[in-house]
Amino acid sequence: MCLSSSQQFSDTPTRLVLYLKTQTHVRIPRLSRRRRMWRKEKKMEMKNIMLYMENQYIIQENEKLKKKALLLHQENKALFSQLQTKKVSHVP
Repeated sequence: MCLSSSQQFSDTPTRLVLYLKTQTHVRIPRLSRRRRMWRKEKKMEMKNIMLYMENQYIIQENEKLKKKALLLHQENKALFSQLQTKKVSHVP
């Protein structure tokens, strides 16, 4: 049984009920807009949190690399000074 929108629903109440059951999504423009905005805000908030966490990880890795570079620099200076003292002691 096909119902067209031009038919009257007053002849039988079951037709009206069937029609209303098929119309599940009623759009209210303001609510839909608010919902879309809310979803966009949530997506942006999640993206912001993920970027913040990634940034914190990069900062931690940077600190580790700085410490490692400082230790390597100190070791390099110590080895260089040892090399200089050996050169001075071997000069005839």
